[in-house]
Amino acid sequence: MSDSIVIEWDRQRLLAAQGTLEARAVRVTQALSIARQDGQLPRELGQDLGDALRKARIETTSAIVVFPRDLVTFNRIQLPNLPDGELPDMVRLQAATRLTVPVESVCLDFAPLPVTAGATSRDVLLVTVPQKHVNDVRETLAAAGLSLDGVRVSSFGLAAAAVHAGLLSKDIQFGAVEAVVAMTSDCIEMILMSELSLAFSHSGAAWTSPEGIEQAVRSEISRARLAAGEDMGNYSVSRLILIGRPDAMAAVPDSISRRLNDAEVVRFNPDSLLQGHLPDDLDASDLLPVIGVIANTQASTVTTVDLINPRKSPEKKDYRRLIQLVAGGSVALALVGGWTWRNNQVNSLTKETELVRQDVSDLKDKYKLGETDLKLDADLEEWQARDLSLLDELQKLKELMGGTDRVFIQSLKFGVRSGKYIAAIEAQGFAKSRRDIDDLMQVLSDAGYEVAPTEINQSLRDPAYKMELRLEVSIPVVQAATARKKV
Repeated sequence: MSDSIVIEWDRQRLLAAQGTLEARAVRVTQALSIARQDGQLPRELGQDLGDALRKARIETTSAIVVFPRDLVTFNRIQLPNLPDGELPDMVRLQAATRLTVPVESVCLDFAPLPVTAGATSRDVLLVTVPQKHVNDVRETLAAAGLSLDGVRVSSFGLAAAAVHAGLLSKDIQFGAVEAVVAMTSDCIEMILMSELSLAFSHSGAAWTSPEGIEQAVRSEISRARLAAGEDMGNYSVSRLILIGRPDAMAAVPDSISRRLNDAEVVRFNPDSLLQGHLPDDLDASDLLPVIGVIANTQASTVTTVDLINPRKSPEKKDYRRLIQLVAGGSVALALVGGWTWRNNQVNSLTKETELVRQDVSDLKDKYKLGETDLKLDADLEEWQARDLSLLDELQKLKELMGGTDRVFIQSLKFGVRSGKYIAAIEAQGFAKSRRDIDDLMQVLSDAGYEVAPTEINQSLRDPAYKMELRLEVSIPVVQAATARKKV
């Protein structure tokens, strides 16, 4: 690991630490907390941070910042079962339809979730944070003389800490998850883990007195359980892992798992995950996200997100250079072969006849290899063009739908159709009136799509959007071919 310091952007203070990874622990070499004042400007907080680092004799030029769960937004998105390299563009396009703010106003990244064998779709966790929060962080770090190396999220740090401590199992029953509840001094954070991947995250306020610990934990588990059901559908919890100070965990009885189908309850003291001395105002449970980020940075065990260094699609390869090399090589081989043949004829026509025949045969073989490479390149270019068609269709749909607030698209699902169609799209959402849905169907029909008639029902979910939107749209081969010609 570099000399970067990891800083959790806590609500009331900054928690900072440096450390190195060991077998089942993280050895903390430096740790400190910096209080935050109400109404404090970023540059003022940065000056306090710089003073604290110098006082602690921490020499570093960069930092990785960890945002607490309540500063970020999670969205679970279902996509076609595409290769990993195609996910970034598709996720960003989906984000434009799912977010209630412009994509340009947020920093985003995503974490792919495990894919079931033979599945036709896959889920990802989209994580976003307002750009303003990142700008404030940059200004604060600049005032402290630090550069920003990465922006992580506490939920993934907590997951990495649990995995590094050996608390989670990769081999669990299909449809089951393991719940981890971190009990810190000012927050209760709960995550659900599936095959060592973060599947869900929730956070809430901590207790205000020792007598309120049990009730606070019960309330947050109930809220998390309901939210996870809406987000993930049916699931079962195989184990409930409580992490916190021994006195806080002792106040929570095993009966707490009744809200999680009577899962086995495991208690873990985070002191065993941390080696080294901590200041009196810091507790190991408070540093869990920071410890997890340090561990995962040095030995990645959990798929995480970085909101300023997001996943990107690989650059497309340019095969024009290959064509030039093949063509130039064929010409060079022909010239060399011709010169050799003429020279051999002059010196000894009879003796060199077999050698010339062998040269001609070699040239023919190399020419055939060149033809094979050219054909391969043409096939690759055709594959590339076809590979972009799905994204092009989704972008076209976005442009046709426009930026109106009359219709709200909640989800888009792609599928395949046989015959004269190249794909099918199922759109779900809400509209303000029946007329808005009819207008959208007419726009899609005029653009060459085939829209199946569907029953339009009223929705009680939002008074502003009174109608349910359910569209089944088919993309004919002719329409797709026409769109490619226009491009």
